[in-house]
Amino acid sequence: MHETLLNKYGIKQLGYYVENLEEAAQAFAETLGAGPFFDLGVSEPTVLEYRGAPSTMRSRCALGQLGDMQIELIEVQTDEPDVYKELGHYGLHHLCIWADDADEVARQMNAQGLETALFMESGAGLRVYYFDCRETLGSFLEVNAPIEQLWQGIKAQADTWDGTRPLRTMADLMGR
Repeated sequence: MHETLLNKYGIKQLGYYVENLEEAAQAFAETLGAGPFFDLGVSEPTVLEYRGAPSTMRSRCALGQLGDMQIELIEVQTDEPDVYKELGHYGLHHLCIWADDADEVARQMNAQGLETALFMESGAGLRVYYFDCRETLGSFLEVNAPIEQLWQGIKAQADTWDGTRPLRTMADLMGR
């Protein structure tokens, strides 16, 4: 098989730009049976660069499951230009691969001519890259390191989910 960065790592997440997190979680649950979704709250990255310039964009996201595929719902909280609004519509925004060395994969993507549309580093040190692949894939591509414990916890909740309360808190995930 011809190896590319996408098939080397595999698509682990589909990210959706949504207008309203609560309504989107309900719709994904009713339409696809995806969920439950866990609200991670409003992002507070220590570094955020949009198209190479500092940004104060903030978003709120929730993670859920559809089988083995993680689904991320993203609701933008600010009015400034950002990588989500740049899509031009609500819906599928990005495919995501998880790589232990996201910086190295980002270098490889840039070497292949893919432009870094967004770079973010969380307070916990998670480095996240978005690449503009709309011309070839119709969406953006996200690269970050796997957060295996979070994924496993959400997957375990999804495996026993009864379809109620499609949007939950992180405290619900932690059993509090």
